[in-house]
Amino acid sequence: MNALSFSLSQRVLCFLCLLFICSSSNAKTHASYLTPAYCEGLVEQFVDSGMRSLGTYVNEHFNPEYRGGIRNTIHFLDQRSEWLSECNDFLRDTNSSTVFYSEQLTQDIFAAIASLSRELQHVRQGVEYPDDTGANNPAPFIKERYTELAKLVDQHHTRVLMKKQFE
Repeated sequence: MNALSFSLSQRVLCFLCLLFICSSSNAKTHASYLTPAYCEGLVEQFVDSGMRSLGTYVNEHFNPEYRGGIRNTIHFLDQRSEWLSECNDFLRDTNSSTVFYSEQLTQDIFAAIASLSRELQHVRQGVEYPDDTGANNPAPFIKERYTELAKLVDQHHTRVLMKKQFE
């Protein structure tokens, strides 16, 4: 018997060991459309037109009586958060980078998106936000959440512009 010949039971055992090793691997698979360029474009779209559109809605068109607009805005935020998170996972696994300027800023932006979405959901569900006169006025709370998000996104944008200036 030479060194390369194995009995059937030894071959089965080797196969099972290889199967176990491969199945317990921590390697993540990502969608084939995910590339650094795709993720960069997604972030640019969110930072530019996405935030501008969100700002217009919050500052000019937000009305707690119009549940459809609130629902659409919640969907927009949740969808963008999901897309950005998918890109963030991809970039962290492949490039050791994040979708936004730093890991902390990325976490803060995701938290701010979730906070705005949650606040809008409360309004949609009918939670009352009484102002000094006792009237329901959720607009200042929504604007505050939006402003927090906008400041964080602006930090990212400023840092990216500064980085590009010195490249």
